[in-house]
Amino acid sequence: MLVEGVATAPGARAFDVLMALLNHRERVVSKDELLDTVWPGLVVEENNLQAQVSALRKLLGPQAIVTIPGRGYRFVLEQDDESATAETSPATSQAAAAPSTAALPVPTNLPHVLTPLIGRELDMARLGALMAEQRLLTIVGAGGIGKSLLAQWLLHERRGAFPHGVAWVDLAPLSSPEFVASSIVEALGLQSGHGDPLRSLIEALRPLSMLVAIDNAEHLIDEVARVINALHVAAPDLQVLVTSQAPLKLPGEWVYRLDGLSLPDGDVAPQDAMAFGAVALFAQRAQAADRRFVLGESNLPAVIDICRQLDGLALAIELAAARVPLLGLAQLGASLNTRLRLLSGGSRGAPARQKTLRAALEWSYGLLEPAEQKVFRMLGVFVGGFSLKLAQQVLLDDTLDAWTVIDVLGSLVDRSLVIADGETPEADEIPRYRLLETPRSYALELLQAAGEEAGVRRRHALAMRRLLEQADIDFFSGRQRIDDWYAALAPDLGNGREALAWALENDPASAVAMAPGLAEALTSDRRRERRYVWEITAPLVTEALPPGLQARWCSRAAYFWAYRQPALGRRLARRAAELYRDQPGEQRNLYHALAALVYALTYGAQQAEEQGAAMAEMWAIEDPAWPPIVRSYGLFASLTCRFVAGAYDDTIELLLQKARLDSQAGYSEALLRGEDIIGYMELAAGRVDAAIARYLALQARLAGTRHLATLLLVQMHLAAAWLAKDDTAQARSLAEASWPQVLHFDAQVYAADNLALLAALEGRPRAAARLLGYAGKVHGAHGKSREVNEARAARRAETLARSALGDTDFESLSALGAALRHEDVAAVAFAPTTTDP
Repeated sequence: MLVEGVATAPGARAFDVLMALLNHRERVVSKDELLDTVWPGLVVEENNLQAQVSALRKLLGPQAIVTIPGRGYRFVLEQDDESATAETSPATSQAAAAPSTAALPVPTNLPHVLTPLIGRELDMARLGALMAEQRLLTIVGAGGIGKSLLAQWLLHERRGAFPHGVAWVDLAPLSSPEFVASSIVEALGLQSGHGDPLRSLIEALRPLSMLVAIDNAEHLIDEVARVINALHVAAPDLQVLVTSQAPLKLPGEWVYRLDGLSLPDGDVAPQDAMAFGAVALFAQRAQAADRRFVLGESNLPAVIDICRQLDGLALAIELAAARVPLLGLAQLGASLNTRLRLLSGGSRGAPARQKTLRAALEWSYGLLEPAEQKVFRMLGVFVGGFSLKLAQQVLLDDTLDAWTVIDVLGSLVDRSLVIADGETPEADEIPRYRLLETPRSYALELLQAAGEEAGVRRRHALAMRRLLEQADIDFFSGRQRIDDWYAALAPDLGNGREALAWALENDPASAVAMAPGLAEALTSDRRRERRYVWEITAPLVTEALPPGLQARWCSRAAYFWAYRQPALGRRLARRAAELYRDQPGEQRNLYHALAALVYALTYGAQQAEEQGAAMAEMWAIEDPAWPPIVRSYGLFASLTCRFVAGAYDDTIELLLQKARLDSQAGYSEALLRGEDIIGYMELAAGRVDAAIARYLALQARLAGTRHLATLLLVQMHLAAAWLAKDDTAQARSLAEASWPQVLHFDAQVYAADNLALLAALEGRPRAAARLLGYAGKVHGAHGKSREVNEARAARRAETLARSALGDTDFESLSALGAALRHEDVAAVAFAPTTTDP
């Protein structure tokens, strides 16, 4: 083998390891695969493999072979020049991967590959039968007994059985009951309204037919019960599966109590013993930890005794089996037996199985090396899991270096104290890691008792600050598709929230620095939480902060508020632009701040001169070489000006240009919104048939997805287009079906004027006059004048109603309509065409 031109002899086994890694350099190669390849037909210690990898690293450099804890190894030296030239540039790859909005993925939150389910065949069959009959089913059992995995398999088998799919909601990372409903909305990928999150959840799920699993409900059980009870009543086609250590005690709830894995009562042959879940799980995990382990007559009694001591608890069995290579069965049984007897006096009120699990955790922790104990404790600060890179940033200190963290994390995975999530080792996905909730709670107890919590939480917050600040830069860098950007950040939203909560109390500058990246990562579907991030950090943005940090926060917040609160958006954008002008090399960020200012000035009166100056400055500094996502912001600000000026054809042309940029940027959500706006402009320009065709296609694409807010907007605009053709039958059907969603999303400003026009065209002028009064009240409360199509519908409805009623009756009925409550509108708008209330 030549290393930099020098012949070297790495040794036969090391060479075989290298060849196996080179042959599969495109993926992670598992330890078992390497052992079978390099030592075929032999049972060898795993440290032999580690020794060969270490030898190769000495020859090729420490970065040549990376260790993926819990997965295996991968060869990562750079490719030679010939293969490198075959790679496409980021821009080319990005353009080739431009998304199609034709297919919108439905999130399930289930792992791609599930851990094998051992010993639960009978439970699966029984629960499957119950799920065919019960709409609300709760799996109850002690922590660590296997409820979550069983529920995941139940969902996995039913992925195609529901029109709107299945979804997994893990409440373990949640500590506050007030966010239960919004967390379910988030996990399901639903779009929420602006008000009460439970109402938003109810209205979002009401029309859907799907299966939802709520995992780890016990610590928030009262709020979970309240939410699920409301859903059970309001959404008749929703089926809910819950895992909890206690039942919800709701009407209609069917409780399935999960016992420990089965054990033989007496003597049994090894082949028959594998039919018992506890023995089968122990054998499988022991063999994964030690390839030499074989269940036989000589060791079967010891295995059964260990499993019986652990009450058949799946997690406790896994923890114990992982220790077989270190202790052997005899010492394992003896030490575990002693430990359990020692701890049997625990809390008098705690269930026996919970005592057993805690005892197993304490016993397993006690067998760890000091470095392993320290890493396990510190991992408790992570919420919802972590990457290896993030773990290294948080865990590294004077006693732990990067390689030690890798080795220790792999050891904790092997000992079943840490779970490695992600694809199989053969896939090209780097796994994430997590502690199950019971071990995580125990780790946090240990961290607090060791007096280490403050320091670790500070490092966690600083690591998340770096991640989110870099994410904000990456969003505008063009190096990554925007859809991929959102997907990459989604797993760390829990860590972001946790870090923000700590920083609000302990490090205001870090809280401000995290806000832009975190708010964007929450996506527009999570309006309430995104708004919370901006509002909670606003008081912390003071002159004491570095100018660059102030400017970035103000610029990103300005774009968020530009439409919602234009005056606030203008103030923030002006401040950001002022700060960026004084900072060299900040042209892109100045461009973004100016775009936010132009956008916010669109909705202000007497501000054309300032808007024109801001737009001229923005276009003067734009660079065509900037990434598409950067220029898309400026283009959107510009097209809103053309729209307000009534230049609809110009607006459409700019929208099409923006769509090309968004496609290059890989931003499917912006493409969807853009298509809706193009249809709106076509209707404004009088091209009604083109608008209808576009909206019908969009409606078909969105039907059956969870993008309910976008679908609703499309349906309201489609109803307006039908009315422009005087097709009252189509318009009535669509408007009546979507009205509950209009109330849910507080979208009356887009629908009220069309309801008035519908009544006028149906020959119901009294209803039309009242609905116009209601529409006027709605627009006044919204704080903005009518957009072009709504204004056109209102004028036409008023002309028809005044002509039929006369001015006096029209004004009187309009005043009455202004007093209509939202819940009373449907009775007026959708009354029979033969009546005119």
